[in-house]
Amino acid sequence: MMDILDGILGGNPLRADSVEKVTGRAKYAEDIHQEGIWTILVGRSPYFHARLLKLDARQAESAPGVRKVLTWKDIPGVNGFEEYSREEPVLPRIGETLRMKGAPIFLLVAETLEQGLQALPLVDLEFEVLPHLLSVDEALAPDAIRIAGDRNVLASFEIHYGDLHAALAASTHIVEARYTTVFLEHAYLERESLLGYLDEEGRITVVGGNHQPHNQQRYIAQVLGLPLERVRVITPPTGGSFGGKQDPWPFVATALAVYHLHHPVRLVYSRSESFEATPKRHPYQMHYRIGATAAGELKALWVRILADTGGYDSGGQYIPNYALTAGGGCYRWQAVEGLARTVYTNGPKSGQFRGFGTSQATFGLECTLDEVAEALGIDPLELRLRNCLEDGEMTFLGYPAAETIGYRQVLEAIRPPYQQLLSEVQAFNASHPDSPLRQGVGLAGMWYRFGKAGTLCIEAHAELASDGHFVVYCSAPDYGQGTNTVMSQIAADSMGVSREQIQLVNADTALVPNSDIQGASRATYFVGGAVRRAMQALRREILGVAAEMLDAPVENLALQEHWVLDTAKPGRSVSLGEVAQEFERIGKSRRVVGKFDLTDAFPRHPHAEYAPFFVTGAHVAKVQVDLETGFTQVLKVVAAHDVGKVVNPLDARGQVEGAVVMGIGAALSEAYIPNLTKGFSTYLLPMIDRMPEIEVIFVERASRFGPYGVKGLGEAAMLPSTPAVINAISRAIGKRIRSIPATPEKVYFALRGRA
Repeated sequence: MMDILDGILGGNPLRADSVEKVTGRAKYAEDIHQEGIWTILVGRSPYFHARLLKLDARQAESAPGVRKVLTWKDIPGVNGFEEYSREEPVLPRIGETLRMKGAPIFLLVAETLEQGLQALPLVDLEFEVLPHLLSVDEALAPDAIRIAGDRNVLASFEIHYGDLHAALAASTHIVEARYTTVFLEHAYLERESLLGYLDEEGRITVVGGNHQPHNQQRYIAQVLGLPLERVRVITPPTGGSFGGKQDPWPFVATALAVYHLHHPVRLVYSRSESFEATPKRHPYQMHYRIGATAAGELKALWVRILADTGGYDSGGQYIPNYALTAGGGCYRWQAVEGLARTVYTNGPKSGQFRGFGTSQATFGLECTLDEVAEALGIDPLELRLRNCLEDGEMTFLGYPAAETIGYRQVLEAIRPPYQQLLSEVQAFNASHPDSPLRQGVGLAGMWYRFGKAGTLCIEAHAELASDGHFVVYCSAPDYGQGTNTVMSQIAADSMGVSREQIQLVNADTALVPNSDIQGASRATYFVGGAVRRAMQALRREILGVAAEMLDAPVENLALQEHWVLDTAKPGRSVSLGEVAQEFERIGKSRRVVGKFDLTDAFPRHPHAEYAPFFVTGAHVAKVQVDLETGFTQVLKVVAAHDVGKVVNPLDARGQVEGAVVMGIGAALSEAYIPNLTKGFSTYLLPMIDRMPEIEVIFVERASRFGPYGVKGLGEAAMLPSTPAVINAISRAIGKRIRSIPATPEKVYFALRGRA
């Protein structure tokens, strides 16, 4: 363990919240008590597609314990979410269509949960049931009913790079393949749980797990027609998100109840609600055509991607760009032609899910590349090494990456374990010729555009408290990925003190600056950069004041825990508490602002819709397949990732291990089926017996701009695991699996030519 802990920022890698969580003292939203709190229940559509004709709540409102039924009439501001989800209402008007099963219609607030459940069916609803479509093929048919958008298309994006005709003509081999994925559920242990109340200053306050409290604050303010300062959002400890808790609807609903009732309320989804009514990962249909030479040089990439956005947008307008960016990978192409579309259906709304639109496209590309390697008779690792992008090269997106690229280093790092696993599998299969068990090795790479579309200028604050400890103010919500720990590490190291000296105030809109959306693995890079700048600025201010107090030059001073020491005069020192008092005496603010600003740090390209920052990785999977039943067991996964500087090795390994298990679930068993999947009993998560041996390799190719050279990891770590497993299965059975999950039935039928 000691080699892991050497050189840890802040001297301590342990999670800031570990003791509270393992002892049960951590207060999740559902654990926070408010005297006399009331319950919010949601009336939802029982149909995939229907028009609301009638809503009469009079009988329900007179039921015992019911305080109010809220409908669209009770919304004082905007009845929607602007750029997040086009055409999705908070609550529908009479005559509007409900595009998915579980779409919210009204809120019922009761004194107790039991009273609310008894009153809920008393709301009189009438619907015109409409025909529904549950696949993109149905939605794009010429005679399809209209759900929304332009002939049911929400958004599209295209890439045209180089001369595709010439590139195909230069190819000796052309491989064509189609790959498909399904809806995936986030399956976090903590359901959507929110608390709402009026705080001590009369602000409408909502407490709940989320990725961006300032965004939630803005949506609430718009719906309620209030100025931002009248709304407060707080992020408590959160029992998992994986992107799912970015949805603003439950925050707005909770705030609406507080606005009208001026009383503490709680909204907690049932598990079936969490499955039916929350965003899912977009199902993809992918059609790839790849041209290559006999020598293994990739020439042409033609790709078409259709993404199912379900009944509402939920960020689906951005998915085509993310899909095509991931769909070309970190490879050198002579020409690329890509088209991606998001399509409305009457399935559940799709939204952010770990990897946001990139996991599916990575699966499609990396599996097709495996088919290319087979067609050429080239080792799949060698194929990738011959074609991987080098740092500074032009990408198929039409511009070079602004951050460093370490893909070659990742592939080289994974070569020894890859070759070892190949040897093990060859030996096993050769020594068990009559066994129904066959083993295989699969490899997949990836690149992931981290940083998202948020601002390139991030702010954090640092303060010297009156007693001499340090307070950091930032918005990097910790929903299980460990940002509280990382921010305290960066703060401590930047000041030159231990983490015990750091107090972190995080993700409370009343107390911290807006650090923008925390998704796309941007927290450590962007918010961490701002925290470091703030602490460095505060350190300079402290040493400047201490120099006056000690009558010593700044360069002679050292800051150590609670003291500033004059290194030229042993024994001469001043406590940080005394320095804080001096700040007060001279009227100097003890709080400073730090900005991590990359606005002008690199050339901007007219075709670069997002910051061109990429992280890369590759996974190798060893699997064992029972040829008689189709059952697959993943035996080992080796995961190599270029993350820049590893800030916390323990947490980073945990991120990768969790991502691998999520990827295995997507590969083998997980599928949300509308109207059938109601909870964990019918959503097949990988259990402990599916947990393989996992080896993690970190390649530290330092970033150009990030603090300490960091990049990102959390979302990217999931991308290569699914295609690596599917490639391993395909090679083990000698048949190609092109849709996930690869259930035993699917593998069984593929073996018998019935896939």
